[in-house]
Amino acid sequence: MGAQGLTSPDLNSDDALNALRAAIGANLSAAVDLPPPVPMSLRSAVSYALLGPSKRVRPVIVHLIAVGLSKIDPVAIQVGAAVEMVHTASLILDDLPCMDDAATRRQRPTTHRVYGEATAILASIALLNRAFGVLAALDIPDPSIRLRLIEILENSVGWHGLVAGQELDILGNVDGDRASAEHLNWLKTGVLFCAAAEMGGILRGLEADKLAHVRDFARELGLAFQMADDIIDRTATQQDAGKDVGKDAGKSNVVNLLGLEASKQACAEHLGRADNSLVLSGIDPAPVRALINRHFNPSITA
Repeated sequence: MGAQGLTSPDLNSDDALNALRAAIGANLSAAVDLPPPVPMSLRSAVSYALLGPSKRVRPVIVHLIAVGLSKIDPVAIQVGAAVEMVHTASLILDDLPCMDDAATRRQRPTTHRVYGEATAILASIALLNRAFGVLAALDIPDPSIRLRLIEILENSVGWHGLVAGQELDILGNVDGDRASAEHLNWLKTGVLFCAAAEMGGILRGLEADKLAHVRDFARELGLAFQMADDIIDRTATQQDAGKDVGKDAGKSNVVNLLGLEASKQACAEHLGRADNSLVLSGIDPAPVRALINRHFNPSITA
């Protein structure tokens, strides 16, 4: 992101981001407040996973690209909530004993540790289902836009996205090179970032050329975000990270391939390219820079 992207965040933007996150949280809570006959155990597991402490980066990106921070837009909030449901569903599955076997997520025990593996899997399925239900029910005059949003999110989940990324993560980076590791990062993290930004751009009505720059921005940001996460896995404590750390030991990820300092530099380079693409898109970069300043510790990109 360059020097301008790693300065102190604007306090007004910080307050607005807090308000936006609160609005997203309220929408998520209402979306999964389902009455009987939904079993209480399933309702509790879904709420536990979805409403725990979270940065809500993906739904915030939807809103920032769609309308910025000048107002709270209900449709952008709902679209962002759908993306967050998909993200949370993927985390539940990632944490299972047959996957990453994680004990902690979002500063507390993982969903399967509290509710059991079977209920955790069902909660993940329920969240995926609810996400597409939210998009299908959007109050948008043009039904083609609604269908396009659904298609984008579906592509990010399926065998071209999160599902493929998790399978490759289980298999390991067979080639053991940076290109393969970054492709895995793209599938694990970048595709959903890209979906969030592209869905926001569609809500904004961006033309194809501007939308392409938005996708480029999100791809670079997603790669930086996953790389930063890998750096945290190597350097942070479980308390500071809010989840299990040391899970990437022995994996052929970018940090293990390049080393810590080179990975920090690469992360900063991804952020710089993300910022350049954001400027080219015509989106006001200030709110997005405030978001990035909040979630990228300077020690990671120094």
